Amino acid sequence: MSCITRCVLRYGLLGTLALGGVTALVGPDRMMAGLSQVRTKAQNVVDHVVDDPIALRHQLEQLADQYPDRIAEVRGEVAEVDHQISQFERDVEIATRVVAMTTEDLSELKTLVARAEAEAATSARPVAIRYGGVRFDLEEAYTEGRRINNVRGNYQDRLAHDNVQLKFLHEQKGRLTEILTKLEEEYDTYQGQLWQLDRQIDAIQRNERLIELTEAQQATLDSYDRFGKVQNLKQIEAKLAEIRAIQESQLQTLAKSGIRDDYEAQAAFELDSEGDAVSPFGTLQEIEIDEDEPTVEDKSVAFLGPIVIE
Repeated sequence: MSCITRCVLRYGLLGTLALGGVTALVGPDRMMAGLSQVRTKAQNVVDHVVDDPIALRHQLEQLADQYPDRIAEVRGEVAEVDHQISQFERDVEIATRVVAMTTEDLSELKTLVARAEAEAATSARPVAIRYGGVRFDLEEAYTEGRRINNVRGNYQDRLAHDNVQLKFLHEQKGRLTEILTKLEEEYDTYQGQLWQLDRQIDAIQRNERLIELTEAQQATLDSYDRFGKVQNLKQIEAKLAEIRAIQESQLQTLAKSGIRDDYEAQAAFELDSEGDAVSPFGTLQEIEIDEDEPTVEDKSVAFLGPIVIE
């Protein structure tokens, strides 16, 4: 057990070092892209191995799980955008009021400063103004005017920026609303057609089983087909008649060949018999007969001795 553990740790450490070396060599971005490509290819291989109906049904299940999550995610984005819009609208309203207030105060202060300058030009006495319940001399009035003008400028910039952000947020909300509407319509359509898609998948499975059964039956017929490609009864009858004619022709040929062999054997036997019947005395000279010697007819039978053949 300890040996197995050491082997696992050793090979795991070597694999980690190799992976780290490759990552350092090609970079983490390329490494992640390579792993993603390998994963995509592996998924494609698995999709080819798995039957189409099973893969389609799995995709339907994934869609059933993904649509609610996507719809909820988009609704969350729309709610976040609405919240940001409400905040920017409040900021715009505040900035608009600040700009209006500072503009009014500057106008009032400008009027007071103008009157004070006119009074100072005609009188040797020091001139002051009262603004917002506070007394200001001319120098302090100019300082206060510059401060109010700076505030007014800052809020004008803020108002312009908020208006740009509001325009962008409204466009984003419009796009998100379109996406949400599309997803909801697709989900409603999906729920309405789910049973039809499921029936289509069942039909595909039945067709595949029918194709497999037909192929198995055709293979069985092919295994019993010994005389060529047979497709119907007439072709079977024609094939059998052809085979029967060939066999009868072969039998007739063999029978005729046997008769010819009998004639040849009889002729050879007769020829051999004629050779054995030749007389052995054919090569001897003809014996001369003495005419003075009495013949058998001239002799009496009583005096004839025994016939001796030497």
